[in-house]
Amino acid sequence: MDLKQAFETAMKGEIEGRELYLIAAERSGDEKAKEVFSYLAQEEDSHFEALKKMYHSYLKGEALHLTELPRLVRFEDALHPIFSADFKQRLKGRHFEMSALSIALKLEQDSFRFYGKVADETENRELKKFFSHLSEWEKDHYDALQREISYLEDDYFTENRFAPF
Repeated sequence: MDLKQAFETAMKGEIEGRELYLIAAERSGDEKAKEVFSYLAQEEDSHFEALKKMYHSYLKGEALHLTELPRLVRFEDALHPIFSADFKQRLKGRHFEMSALSIALKLEQDSFRFYGKVADETENRELKKFFSHLSEWEKDHYDALQREISYLEDDYFTENRFAPF
C-alpha cells in the first residue's frame, strides 16, 4: 500500500468512527454514554483533521508536519467507563447501545491494526512514530470498549432473555 492510499483509508476510517459515535451519542438514553460517545467522536475528528492536513502536504510534495495528538485521557471509571451503573440495571431492550458498542469495537480494532501495519511498512521515521501513536490511541479506545462490553454482556443477555435459563 502506498502512502497516498494509506492516508485515504485512514481518513475514511476516522470519518466512519466519528459518525458512529455521533449517532450513538444522539440515540443513547444514558447521559454518561452520551458524554463519552461525544468525546470519542471529537477524538476521531481530531485524528481526521491531522490526517487531512498531512495528506494535503503530502499531495503538494511538501514536508510532512506531524500534528502532536495527546494520548487518550482515561475514562474515569475503569470498570465500566461508558455507561452508568443505573444503565446496567435497565438493560432490557437496549439493543441499540449494545450494537453500537459492538460495531465501535470492530472499527477500533480495524483502526489500530491498520495504523500498526502502516507504521511497520513505512520507512519514514516520523510517519512511523505518528502511525504507531495512532495505533496505540485506537487500541486504548478498543480496550475501553471491550471492558464495557464485558461489564454489560451477562446482564444484557439475562435481561433480554437470550439465555434459555
